[in-house]
Amino acid sequence: MRPLLTALVALSTPALALAAPACPAPEPIAPTPLPGAGPVMPPTIPAAEIAASPALRRIVSHGAVLYRLPTEHGLHAVFARSGSQFRVFYLTPDDQAEIGGVMWDAAGHNITRSQVAAIPGTVPTVHWAPATAPSAGVPATQPPGQATTDPVARLAAAHFGLEGRDGAPRVYMLIDPLCPFSTRAFSALAPYTASGRLQLALVPVSINDHENNGASTPAALELLSADPHAMGDVWRHLSGLGHADMQKAPSPVAQAALTLNLSAAHAIGMRGTPTLVWKDRTGTIRQEAGTPDDLNQFLASLPS
Repeated sequence: MRPLLTALVALSTPALALAAPACPAPEPIAPTPLPGAGPVMPPTIPAAEIAASPALRRIVSHGAVLYRLPTEHGLHAVFARSGSQFRVFYLTPDDQAEIGGVMWDAAGHNITRSQVAAIPGTVPTVHWAPATAPSAGVPATQPPGQATTDPVARLAAAHFGLEGRDGAPRVYMLIDPLCPFSTRAFSALAPYTASGRLQLALVPVSINDHENNGASTPAALELLSADPHAMGDVWRHLSGLGHADMQKAPSPVAQAALTLNLSAAHAIGMRGTPTLVWKDRTGTIRQEAGTPDDLNQFLASLPS
């Protein structure tokens, strides 16, 4: 069993004006405290009910403890937990079969996420408090009193896909896959990745859920489930659809990868997508929000 839910991003500082067109982080929202002092768990399913259901018996046979969730669209929902691992199952009306996974409604709302949001440990949270964003194209700096963060090293430890020739100067690009400015930047830089002038390291995050009804997170998970060298092609396909391919389940590690990327974005003070981070020909680290205003100047700054 594995977590199948999407990461939350709790924003605690307002977004500053971006130096170039980019999808900004949403306005700050305070994390909602869980009711009560202890864990919020749904009621357990009685042993007699489990014994009477072939589907529940199969789930329990793997060592899980079963909790009852609200019925959705005529299907009884079960939260199964074994240690730190969990999964949500929906039972068929005859109690003979179970369906493990995430339920979405016709509007693209993640019903499963809403069902388990109050259960501790089910939805990873990154508290977003970016540092002051650097001006466009200037060296990235850290506010006084904070430990120095090397943005290039921080993103090198994140999860990313590669677009362009290996050995070409690498530029890290933090993207929300459904942010139109991220898509435009990818298109604008495509001729230069194709010609070998640079290699883009695509770092998917999800900050645009507040504008697209939660569609950015499953899109980011789809990219993070792809082979790194195929991520660009997956993104182009996803952009054509306008949303994630709901027929594809995220990989077992996509959730953790997205949480790690959001943490890296926070650490370098990202204010919106796309954000470009690179080391120029002098060894100076540069960080810029949006597509560079002067592409020739940007390309000239890259190492030969």
